[in-house]
Amino acid sequence: MIGYKLTQEQKEIIQGQFYAPYQFINCVQDINGIWFTFFTDEDIAIIETTEINWLLECPQAEYVPPVYESPFLN
Repeated sequence: MIGYKLTQEQKEIIQGQFYAPYQFINCVQDINGIWFTFFTDEDIAIIETTEINWLLECPQAEYVPPVYESPFLN
């Protein structure tokens, strides 16, 4: 999955910010501790018209999800 790669500072600025009445930014960390956010084409069209359009200039990279080990599967 390809996402927008964020610095810690960028993540702190945008986490939880609304860009539409019912849509907000949610950042996630990958297996290496790198922050990412993801947008659909529709999201991008909206974000292009907002003050957070700088997000679309962030580098895109492959998101590698962290490994989850369930405590119930032993």
